[in-house]
Amino acid sequence: MEDEARARRSRSPALTAAAILLASYVAYVLLAAFAQKAKIELPIRLGDIGEFVLFLSVSIAFVVGMLRLDRSVDTARLGFWRALDENAERYAMLVFYVFVCAVIVQEVIRRFVLNYSSAWAEETARYAFIYLGYIGAAYTVRERAHIRFDVLLHRLPPRLHGYVFLFAEVATLVFAGFALYWSLQTMGQLIRFDASSPVLRVNKAWFVAALPLGFALIVFRTLQAIARDIADIRGGRPVFAGKAMFEE
Repeated sequence: MEDEARARRSRSPALTAAAILLASYVAYVLLAAFAQKAKIELPIRLGDIGEFVLFLSVSIAFVVGMLRLDRSVDTARLGFWRALDENAERYAMLVFYVFVCAVIVQEVIRRFVLNYSSAWAEETARYAFIYLGYIGAAYTVRERAHIRFDVLLHRLPPRLHGYVFLFAEVATLVFAGFALYWSLQTMGQLIRFDASSPVLRVNKAWFVAALPLGFALIVFRTLQAIARDIADIRGGRPVFAGKAMFEE
């Protein structure tokens, strides 16, 4: 089994691309750190945006490669759109989580080993964590995994549980709709006034987009949950209750 897994990894184009991109990034950082100490001007400099894009590409390629090795994700059996519907948020969260963890580790190495820190790492890690949180909120809506008080549910007969969940979903839909509207208004103002981030000097709308993206996904997943609960109520089936806290 280990030999088979090793063979699959060696045949993974995405993991190969991730290794090549990572090697390129490491080589560039080492060369740039040496050039800074030797006071030599490099002929080509990636800059903050270039380093960020290269490192993000490494994270994406690595996650894609690992997902290709994950036998629990059977895209051929489910179909592309079904697999995307079931796992879209999970895929995105994996990319942002890997990026946040990896960028923090590499920044520690750059700062304390090479004495050549980057300006973009802290800013991009912070915004990537925001994306991770809002996309995760949409995923937990789909899985009905948000923290909730179910004392009322335990006191009601099971046939009424679906109506309680429907009420909660309608309330979530109203809140997410308002939040989506106002977050789009904020994005519009940032685009209109060309507000730039301190380090990368790109429009902050790229980062604030985490809010409308997250709330749009929440609206979509809430509508899916409403349709699912209505179908269960009409069919006389128990509604999907999700997992209890700390349940595996």
